[in-house]
Amino acid sequence: MNDPVLDIIRDEKLEPPARVSAIMDMIEARHPDRVLAFVYYGSSLREIDNPEKMLDFYVFVDDYRKTHGSRVRAWLNRHIPPAVFYIEREDGGVLTTCKYSIMTLDEFERRSTKRAFHSQVWGRFSQPCVLLRARDAAIAERVYAARADAVRYMASQSAPLVAPLASSAEIWGRGFYESYRTELRPESSVSRAQEIVERFSDRYDAITTALYGPPNEHGDYTLPVCNPRALERTWFWRRVRGKPRSILRIAHGALTFDGGLDYALRKLKNHSGVDYEPTPFQRKYPLLCAPVMGWKLWRMGAFR
Repeated sequence: MNDPVLDIIRDEKLEPPARVSAIMDMIEARHPDRVLAFVYYGSSLREIDNPEKMLDFYVFVDDYRKTHGSRVRAWLNRHIPPAVFYIEREDGGVLTTCKYSIMTLDEFERRSTKRAFHSQVWGRFSQPCVLLRARDAAIAERVYAARADAVRYMASQSAPLVAPLASSAEIWGRGFYESYRTELRPESSVSRAQEIVERFSDRYDAITTALYGPPNEHGDYTLPVCNPRALERTWFWRRVRGKPRSILRIAHGALTFDGGLDYALRKLKNHSGVDYEPTPFQRKYPLLCAPVMGWKLWRMGAFR
């Protein structure tokens, strides 16, 4: 059966530069026989030839315990996903840095659907990203299908908020804005989220047409009407529950890889302009200090 959303996802491809392939080789060597596939996402996807951009991968594995070799790490990865690692490679004076997140493929599939209350996965992976180096065709199809599920569910959680008529930028911009608000992120307005969508306007137009049919002469789509108040309440509870979870994920990431705390603070500074210098005690015990640091950063305006 033809699935136009799935076809759009399958067509999102690229040939990675040698430095990107070399980083993937290093990740596979670090987790031998466990890696099922890579998904490349984030700002460096738009500037793949810019070595100053840190690479962002989700790395799908078959088993947490076998991947980490530690029951504690496996437990943390399962209950506070994902586990975040850092790797770098220098070649000819060019330094390539990479942050990658570990998740089992089974977990990714589950969190790409309505079975996941929070939008961490289905919100992120309804945005542009590229499957790389799947172990086999069956694994590739599972990743494609999960991403198509994420797109459809994200649409179902955003379109009713702007129904009955809206452009694709309004539909997806509103959805990503709501998703960003559930996490500790610097994006603070619907217009900012719409700008992110407009970078890939052709993609979102194609997806929206696949979901709702062609737009009218004004570029607006006719959307299904339901009770927006119920959906607004759902997003409210996602925000209430999501921000504390974000603090835990940041702390988990800071513990997982060297320089994790500095990376998180540098990224916040780049987006929000807030410059926070952690104390030696906070550097030594980032998990213990995460609530205090999160509160101080919020008071300083790092999160909107």
